[in-house]
Order: sequence, then structure tokens, then C-alpha cells
Amino acid sequence: MAGIKSYQLDLGLECSAFSDPRLERTIQGIKRDHREPDRRARMPLTRPLLLQLLTSLNTTDYNHLVLKAAFTLAFAAFLRVGEFTYKAADTASGPSFPSWFLTKSSVRLIGATHMELTLPSSKTDPFRNGIKLPIAASHDSGCPVRAMTTFLAADTHHHQLSPLFCIGQVVQLPFTREYVVERLQQLAIAAGLGLGPWNEHSFRRGAPTWAAEVGISEREIQTLGRWRYDAYKAYIQYSQEEQVSLSHPFQVNHPQQQQRSTACLRMGTRG
Repeated sequence: MAGIKSYQLDLGLECSAFSDPRLERTIQGIKRDHREPDRRARMPLTRPLLLQLLTSLNTTDYNHLVLKAAFTLAFAAFLRVGEFTYKAADTASGPSFPSWFLTKSSVRLIGATHMELTLPSSKTDPFRNGIKLPIAASHDSGCPVRAMTTFLAADTHHHQLSPLFCIGQVVQLPFTREYVVERLQQLAIAAGLGLGPWNEHSFRRGAPTWAAEVGISEREIQTLGRWRYDAYKAYIQYSQEEQVSLSHPFQVNHPQQQQRSTACLRMGTRG
């Protein structure tokens, strides 16, 4: 329905029918009669899991250098999979390619402390003004700055407007989301993480989940992930142990709160 409304707006047609309460009641009735489809399980790739997964990479292999740079960047920058992958037809877009997709020129290394990534277009930047994302170095095996520096040093034979990530050092193929998911699953098995429901959402879900675990505030998570609204809350997943730890203080009777509740009860009785 949202797609139809958007299409009609583009055509300049009247869209008041979409605000009709009868339409809303019809949709609610359909939802009651038809069970919601099963949702695919999505395994968030948190930072400890990312570090374990990276141990399966061979640092002398070009494609592995690409994967390490892409995976560490995707995690650190809260990237959507479509923001660092390409379709086969994308590379045929000609001069407009850098206006839509990541190229080598999208990365600017700033010493050993951080780098700057420019997203030419994204879901939250429909007019393609470009979004600059500063990414700090972590100085460990999962450091995105170090991984990117090593990768770019091995990729000097490609011009600055070529795709940032490709498969193959000589005959380069598009770095597709299907390839990313396939390699993610293979590396997870090799690293002892098991097959699991690894998919294209693992990076986008793993970053906010880990951010919440280390105590970063919700407002800061929203800023890091470039979410305009509170949709980011659905991306944060809590383990069973965390849910138990949250449940315990909720059920504990604290003396001060108990005295306050008793006083309120007495006041209500007198009233």
C-alpha cells in the first residue's frame, strides 16, 4: 500500500483515499484472518563474533583482504548490506556510478587514528548529498582502519572511481550481497561459530546489539546507525542471560520503594 501511495504521489494523483478509516479497518481485518508469515531468524554479528570469524581469513589472499576490509567497515559504520555491495548491472551505470555506489575515492585515511567514509547515497540520503562517517581505529585484529589500509595497499592498480570492493584482483566481479552472505556462512563454520542463521542483516543487527551491550545510549546508537526514527530498537537483540538480569531487579523489593508504596497506599485509604 505504501508503494502504491508513493507511486500516486509521484504522478500527482489524489491520495486522500489512503487516509480513509475504512481502509485501515479492512487491513486490520485481513491481519486477523491471515496469520503473520514466519520471520526468518537473523543472527547478529557482534564484535566478539566478528573477531572470531576474522581468524578464518588468510591475510595473503586478495579476496580475504577484501572481505576483512568490508566486514570490519560494515560493522564499524553500521552499514546496510546494500551500501557496500553491488549488483551486476550497477557497474554498467557509467559516469553516474560514483554518485550511487562506494568507490575507492569514498575512503579517506587520516593517519592511524581514524578514517572517513563518504556514502554517496543511502536510505536516509535520498537526494545523494553524501554522508561522511568518521570511523575510529581500534588497533586490534578487528581494526577497520588497519584492514582498509592493508587492502588499499594491495589494490593500487585500480583507479579511484572503481568499485571499492570487488571479487578477484585482476578480473574483478561485483561484490554482491549473495557473495557476502555465502562467505559469511562459510567463514562462520570455519571459525567454529556454526552455520546458524547468518544473513545480510547480521552486520546491521550486530552493531547496535553490541553497542547496547557495551553501554552506549539509545540516542547515540541512533546517531551511529543513521536511524531517523526509533526503528533501531527492533535491531537490538538481548540474550536470555541479559533478559534474566533485567528481570531480577524488577522483581526485587527495595526498602525505600516499599516504604513509599505503603505511604501512598495509606494516603489513598484516607482519601
